Amino acid sequence: MDIKRFMNLMEYSCSEKVIKTRIIGIIDSQNDCGVALMDKERIVSAINEERIVRKKLIGGFPTHSLKKILSYNKLKEKDIEVILVSGLCTPPVFARQFRSLQKTEYDVRKKKYNKFTKVLSDFAQGKLKIQTSKPKSWFGMLEKPFLKAVIRKDLPQKLKGKEIKFYDHHLCHATGAYFTQEKDHVLAITADGCGDGVSFTVNICKDRKVKRIYEAKAKDSYGWFYGLITMALGFQWHKHEGKVTGLAARGNAKNVKLEFPFISKKGEVKYLGSHMPNDIKKMISSYSMEDVAAWVQTGLEEHVTKVVQYWVKKTGVGDLVVAGGLFANVKLNQLIHELPEVNSIYVFPHMGDGGLALGACLAHTKPKPKPLDTLYLGPTYDDKEIKTALDKSGLKFKKTKNVEKEIAKLLAKGKVIARFNGAMEFGPRALGNRSILYHTKDPSVNDWLNKKLKRTEFMPFAPATLWKKRHECYKNLEGAEFTACNMTITFNCTEKMKKQSAGVVHIDGTARPQLVKKEDNESFYNIIKEYHKITGIPSIINTSFNMHEEPIVMTPEDAIRAFKQSKLDHLAIGEYLI
Repeated sequence: MDIKRFMNLMEYSCSEKVIKTRIIGIIDSQNDCGVALMDKERIVSAINEERIVRKKLIGGFPTHSLKKILSYNKLKEKDIEVILVSGLCTPPVFARQFRSLQKTEYDVRKKKYNKFTKVLSDFAQGKLKIQTSKPKSWFGMLEKPFLKAVIRKDLPQKLKGKEIKFYDHHLCHATGAYFTQEKDHVLAITADGCGDGVSFTVNICKDRKVKRIYEAKAKDSYGWFYGLITMALGFQWHKHEGKVTGLAARGNAKNVKLEFPFISKKGEVKYLGSHMPNDIKKMISSYSMEDVAAWVQTGLEEHVTKVVQYWVKKTGVGDLVVAGGLFANVKLNQLIHELPEVNSIYVFPHMGDGGLALGACLAHTKPKPKPLDTLYLGPTYDDKEIKTALDKSGLKFKKTKNVEKEIAKLLAKGKVIARFNGAMEFGPRALGNRSILYHTKDPSVNDWLNKKLKRTEFMPFAPATLWKKRHECYKNLEGAEFTACNMTITFNCTEKMKKQSAGVVHIDGTARPQLVKKEDNESFYNIIKEYHKITGIPSIINTSFNMHEEPIVMTPEDAIRAFKQSKLDHLAIGEYLI
């Protein structure tokens, strides 16, 4: 690598000054916009727009999230010191100026478009060549003078005068992962479709500084190609990539007689294929969905692990932190973890663009790396608010003295329980407070429960397992136990787990657990502990509480509506049971 290019990369590093203020982070991307709040070095709240407006992964400016986070924390605009925004060229300034373009992109993902709106969508997403430029390109430099103005116009009136700062897209991915775990010296790897002209980065993190040592261009994106395959298989890009991951275990990659279109030599990433959806669709048209899914998943695993292995060896840093939408791929995360050179892996829990608001806050404050105190960073609702919603629902309910024990008994009897409790989770995973619960013994549950919820999934439901029983259930946990608390990685299951919890074990013998500690979520822990006392099984199914294509429920009203639609057996909402 020549010195000039190295110095350009270094400009994306965090500075050394540590700032202690009350700050707001914003991500206004095309996918999963949201807001985060920090007070000095403490993460206070974080929420994504989808939960409020009830449109999954909605992008644009997070107007409702900003209003909610201020009101929920009883803050006035004068209490905020600075606004931090993730993204210099992503989204493009034109899309930021005309937010309707981002709405168009959402409609395209929902397959509501014509040729004209498709072109507008491509522009909003940065798919046109001019928009995949880096901030230091001529186009990026042209946009720079307008950045603050286009953000300021969307802020509430009393926030318009606040200082606004921007941080690079992939830097925010890296800082989100680095500063929310405990190790000071780590290798941060980020990968997604693209952001600020880049799709993959390698960073050395030490002494609260993030130094980028390699980046791959937007056109060489693993994430983009996986998205193209997702779309070619009839699923939605930016939304259903997880379906492809689950489907892969049902196919045979060797049946697809195609070269995987990447070169991954000496730690560099180069894409050799087409970026046109029709070309990709034609390329795979003679193969089954299952085999194509297996082919793209296997190719991704082989190439990404090869690149990661190179950089671990080159830097001598075996402790990894990863972020970016590509690392929503739980099977890929497992294979990275299993590399002999890797000592540990931590996946930032809100790994996609939705987590960049918090990443921007952390890029600005540069706190001492430490594990997240909690992922329950969303709104909570008190007994009065829950009771008011129940009174209006028309449902019969009762207040229980020990709702956790009641839930455990019902689970042991084979009932399906929707659980709404405490603060909402931050990120794509339900971790016990906005969850649907069931026992793990039924291997057919993936079929009938998904039909009930009007979902189409190929990945089995995830198990929530007592921390103290983790080694009885999963193999090779060492170095990934912390990240396994957030349901971000798969492990091979023990024979005991396969036998007693067949409903959560995938065809390939893996499961994607949430390891549950008392100190992380005492109420949820007590449910599983009581269930274990009754059945001898230390795991229960935990899947997100939402209907098909909807975000996870946020309010008591959301929970009651989803419960009525799903016709599940029971709703445990706060201390009340229906």
